[in-house]
Amino acid sequence: MTFLNEGNPNYSKSEGELMQRALDLAAEKLGIPDENSSERNSLMRFVRAAFIIGNRDVNAIASFTVDAILIRRKNAHH
Repeated sequence: MTFLNEGNPNYSKSEGELMQRALDLAAEKLGIPDENSSERNSLMRFVRAAFIIGNRDVNAIASFTVDAILIRRKNAHH
């Protein structure tokens, strides 16, 4: 799944590109290359959440997403 779907009525092309860059950056930092990974789907949700609350900086969205996944991983091991 990707944010680059041309037919997505929820986001403009530039918004989709911004979120996709943040998603790809976060996935790279976390070592999640598989686009079909369940964790990749979580990445998308966190990227979308950061975007919805008004964040428009690729690096900040990616950082937020990485932090959220690391917290989620830590909590899953307890």
